[in-house]
Amino acid sequence: MIENVDWGNRAKEGFLASGIDPADRRGHKNYYIDLLQKTALEEVLELKGNEIVLDFGCGSGRFSYWIAPRVKKVVGLEITPEMIELAEKNRTAQNVEFMVYDGLHFPVFPNPFDLILSVGVLQVMKGELLKNTLSGLAQCLKKDGKLYLIEQASDHPKMDRPNIKEYLDAFKESKLECLQYYPIRKGRWWMLYLIRYGMIPKGWFHQIAHYELEKRRREKGYIRFYKDFLFLLRKK
Repeated sequence: MIENVDWGNRAKEGFLASGIDPADRRGHKNYYIDLLQKTALEEVLELKGNEIVLDFGCGSGRFSYWIAPRVKKVVGLEITPEMIELAEKNRTAQNVEFMVYDGLHFPVFPNPFDLILSVGVLQVMKGELLKNTLSGLAQCLKKDGKLYLIEQASDHPKMDRPNIKEYLDAFKESKLECLQYYPIRKGRWWMLYLIRYGMIPKGWFHQIAHYELEKRRREKGYIRFYKDFLFLLRKK
């Protein structure tokens, strides 16, 4: 791990703040980021309605419950029992099952998954841990199954996040074909500060999210702070 976070205490911060920014007391920033991430996934998700989904590092279940109405079943896998308790308290769908695991050894599932979803989990890993985790995820996928990731990437060593090359090398070593990847959000953006302090109405958030997605997708070059990247992978 490259980050030391007490996720048990983070679970006390609530449904969104526990997995995004616990310092966002007003909740506007977390609401926007949650909206933007889900909007980005909407653009690439291809669902038939009969999929069995693994939400890896599910946290409070915000993505498990979001995708549940459109698939057959969701399994949320999480290392922090307090997060699972938070997810259960906020239950909004009956086709979601949560499981606690040790963070190293994947449970034996009865069948491979059609798709795997993971947001903000691999970004706190590097080196062999990142590769081993991706290999484990690949083994949980059916052939030609898809893996959808949203993870932070940075080129600045003090940010302690994998860079894009590290992600791509780990994908290749895990026999996962990267179909596409691009930035969807900038970690430091003046508009986000206005959102955080309630200076922009929530009714504008959808429009701003679409604007940011289009803006970031075109950006290239050195990542000074960090950016959220969307990765779409397929098991070979």
